[in-house]
Amino acid sequence: MQTSAFKAWLQTSYLQKTGQPLAAGTQISRIANCSTIEQIEGDLDDHFERDGMESMLRMLTYSVPEFEKGIGPKHHIPIRGNVWNGTTTYRSAANLYRKFRIAQTGDEERAIDAILANLKLSARTERTAVQKIRTTQKRFRYMVLEQWDYRCAVTNSGLMLTAAHIKPWSKSNDEERQNPYNGLCLSPLYDRAFDKGLITFGKDGKLTASAKVPLKELKLVGVSLNVELAGITTRHHAFHDFHRRKVLVK
Repeated sequence: MQTSAFKAWLQTSYLQKTGQPLAAGTQISRIANCSTIEQIEGDLDDHFERDGMESMLRMLTYSVPEFEKGIGPKHHIPIRGNVWNGTTTYRSAANLYRKFRIAQTGDEERAIDAILANLKLSARTERTAVQKIRTTQKRFRYMVLEQWDYRCAVTNSGLMLTAAHIKPWSKSNDEERQNPYNGLCLSPLYDRAFDKGLITFGKDGKLTASAKVPLKELKLVGVSLNVELAGITTRHHAFHDFHRRKVLVK
């Protein structure tokens, strides 16, 4: 486990859905939980590199019915007191470490570069503007990733995730640029297709392709047409409506 880097990430980057970091005491507890898991079930980095920690998280899944029927958990971690509560806590810690490892593979700089490329900044204002954009985009990214549990909203993959603005950054006001409901957690292919207006999503989350783009071409590059977004809420609808009206190629 990359303890020092994990600790630094929790202190400086990780945000909950509320936009707040974990309390300092909770950070310490989660690091200790991960250390305990590792002592019993093996190196967390090995688990992540093997299957994205999928088998580890399954091992730490323990339902209330199983608990009530006296069925023991699948892991071997000794827990004092309520086994269901303890297992849930360890699962949360392991999932947090998974998020940390995914965050290491992110490419937030590309998103920042794309924003800056469309701005005309004077030498006098450039440094201040870049710092503001960098801070805003970083916060936005982590809140969006947290909404989807650090998984692509379409594919459920945890690789190379992008926090994509639904209503483009250039068309949004300052509040909209920071609003996590103006964001989607997407893997690179769907991010690029969405950003270019080749695809969009309805209120029900179902993917719709631009009528100007041959469906065969989308399929050839790997876009699946029979998919829908997970986790979409009514708070996303206004932003998706803008994307369908103003961004989708027509």
